[in-house]
Amino acid sequence: MPIMNRFLLDFLYDKNNLLNKPFHVLELHSAIKNSKNTTPGADHVTAIFFKNLDQGQRDVILRYFQKLFDNAIVPDSWRHAIILPKPCKDKTKISSYRPIALTSLFSKTFERILANRISYYLTKERKLHPHHYGFVPFKDSRSATYLVHKAIMNAKLQKIFFVGISLDIKSAYDSVYVDGLIYKCLQIGIAGNIANWIHKFLTSRSFQIKWRACFSPKKLVPQGLVQGSVLSPILYTIYMHDIFET
Repeated sequence: MPIMNRFLLDFLYDKNNLLNKPFHVLELHSAIKNSKNTTPGADHVTAIFFKNLDQGQRDVILRYFQKLFDNAIVPDSWRHAIILPKPCKDKTKISSYRPIALTSLFSKTFERILANRISYYLTKERKLHPHHYGFVPFKDSRSATYLVHKAIMNAKLQKIFFVGISLDIKSAYDSVYVDGLIYKCLQIGIAGNIANWIHKFLTSRSFQIKWRACFSPKKLVPQGLVQGSVLSPILYTIYMHDIFET
């Protein structure tokens, strides 16, 4: 039985809390400012389009975003990706191609607002293990490398063994069980509208492969996080946050 059959996403919560409060125009400004000039998705909307909007136009988009958030609405174009096969070395081998996912810039702008809220919440409420460094604000791979180096040097001084284990999760995003992810969100206080919207965003997704000027038929994505999504890194961090308990 899927986990989410036993839990309601829309249960009682504080509507004025950090994660579910009304969107502020400064959040939209920040999301637009940090948008990258990447290739647009199926809607052909570019980051330059957003950056050239005046205040009145941004207010319209902010109200639109608020409506989507309050009613847990995810436009179909936001749940669709165009996959471009990009060759790495030998173009004659299928294994040399890696997929590049093009998704809606409208969606990415909205996602960035949610991602910023979640990151701040996880940091402020200390919901993650102190040794969790992946996609966590104010931490990076250099911090983790320093800890490993320090442990190695201490072991050397004490003349003891240091054992390091490296795990590589194949197709990490594709292996994420969406209902399990949402359950973990609820466990750490990410609930209400934000959890409901994210759940709908991650389900019933579709993609097409584009090769030159041709498109494949649409296919449904059975599970996993969205490749190229702004939300995916922080959501994967939540999905793996309890690894220290195992």
